[in-house]
Amino acid sequence: MPGEMSPRRVPARLSRSLAVAGAVLALCAGPFAPSALADGGETVVGELVQAWPETSPEDQHAGESHEQPLTFVEGEDGTSVRVPTEAVGDLEPGSTVEVTVGAARSDEAAADGYEPARQVLGAELVAAAPAAAPVPAGSVTNQVTVVMVVPQGGRPDGTSLASVVSAVNDPVARFWSEQTGGAVTVGVTQAQDWIRTTAGCVDPTALWDEAAARVGFQSGPGRHLLLYVSSEPRDLPGCSYALGQVGTSTTSGGRLYVRDDLPAVIAHELGHNFGLGHSSGLQCDGSVEGTVGGGDCRTAAYRDFYDVMGVSWDRMGSLTAAQADRLGVLPAAATQTAGQGTTTVTLAPLAGGSGTRAVRLTDAAGTAYWLEYRAPVGRDGWLATDNRYRLDSGVLLHRAGALPDTALLLDGSPSPRAGWEADLQAALRPGVPVSVAGGELTVTVDAVTAAGATVTVVGGAPAAGAVPARPAPVPAVLPGAGAPAPVPAPAPAAAAGTAAGTGTAPAPAPVPAPAAPAVAPAAEVPAEATTPAEATTPAEAATPVEAAAAEPADPSWTTPALAAGGLLGAGGTVLAARRLPLLRRRP
Repeated sequence: MPGEMSPRRVPARLSRSLAVAGAVLALCAGPFAPSALADGGETVVGELVQAWPETSPEDQHAGESHEQPLTFVEGEDGTSVRVPTEAVGDLEPGSTVEVTVGAARSDEAAADGYEPARQVLGAELVAAAPAAAPVPAGSVTNQVTVVMVVPQGGRPDGTSLASVVSAVNDPVARFWSEQTGGAVTVGVTQAQDWIRTTAGCVDPTALWDEAAARVGFQSGPGRHLLLYVSSEPRDLPGCSYALGQVGTSTTSGGRLYVRDDLPAVIAHELGHNFGLGHSSGLQCDGSVEGTVGGGDCRTAAYRDFYDVMGVSWDRMGSLTAAQADRLGVLPAAATQTAGQGTTTVTLAPLAGGSGTRAVRLTDAAGTAYWLEYRAPVGRDGWLATDNRYRLDSGVLLHRAGALPDTALLLDGSPSPRAGWEADLQAALRPGVPVSVAGGELTVTVDAVTAAGATVTVVGGAPAAGAVPARPAPVPAVLPGAGAPAPVPAPAPAAAAGTAAGTGTAPAPAPVPAPAAPAVAPAAEVPAEATTPAEATTPAEAATPVEAAAAEPADPSWTTPALAAGGLLGAGGTVLAARRLPLLRRRP
């Protein structure tokens, strides 16, 4: 986000969050009620929905991770049955399926409070997921209904309806308008103060459906149901920090809930509704993409601090070129393709709003890589004014991927495995050739100046001295800690611009004002007074970057790992956070 935000309350710890990895917009075929079979199994017909468990920062620092999503078969009557993900791996999320289930089986998710998974005895496709329908013409392309919810076993946490509505209508709406060149306009069209539901978080479908029925929400293209689920108590069974359906496009609409009114979290979950997965990091042992035949890499979930689809904090950043391209909002005029032979390009800052802002590289297997120049310009101005994690200004290299990680930030200055946790510096080092895609593509940053960054891409055999890599590896998940030395940041070009994916106009496209939302008063649960979410202000013109090593880390920001004092090294403030927000110490 541009501008500064005053201190605010952030929950210290919430249970696991989920990002639903599959469009859940199709109508289910046939009744959902299970039918008993002679062999003791039951047949259910419904929509296949996948959800990715996200761990808290402290759980990640303890080495905990999840290697596969949760999977549900959701009926048109709102009920659902959870099944083992690996048992339906050949079926696409969002499709209508017929599954024969047997006895319940215990797993990690059941221990977290979700219903036990049922053994799969047989499964077949009934209907493929439908294509997203267009949004009806109107002043707001994406209409949001906000409902404040106290789920079963909870109590109000003091957050006001006004703060959630304000977060959506101002910083979140402005962000998505900027990132899409005005193609996506977000606004709250209906709002309901605190209600108490009989459903809890154990069954997200039931929770969403009960809230929808209470306020008359009807799903459809460009229509979003946003629940603010009380964060008190934090350990309600199955209650995640946030959960959002992943649709197929910006017109999909969808359901989401959050337990914090942080704008970056709301914008992140809407990104899932639009069809985006996470922006994560790929870390390899001393190399950018892993040595040929090696298994020395890991995908570090949400480890892209530059992008709203990475870790959520009080700066939303700009969409990476890979994510903007996935949405179809990266202007052709802002992109150059590098193929066989030698291509030299001067990149303008990604958030600058003009010039060539992204270079697309594609290997023989069709894997896309993206080069972009991150400088403290426009929405990325915080790189100079509030760079508390000492992230690099410079040229970043991303690899496009599939759900759950649709963009992977490659480490351009890689550490040995022991240094992964401390290494948040990812820019390519000027003058150092880097080979990716098994040597098919070699990238060299020739120079970084205030006007831009010049890069040379060679398609074919790797250049002498390039770091060898294997093409599109499937990373292993490995622990680690430590830090490399950061690359000095260049001075930025002075410009006030829009984010990646916008047009060339220097000012963001305004969000058309929605009709005044129908705000229903609190009917059953008194809402405690709270301060509305602060609106952000436009980014100031960029100032020269001060040497990151000379700036002390902001002591008011921490995570459990940082508070323990073991992860602050010479390379800068370190954090291997998941998508949960960073924790601010209370005064």
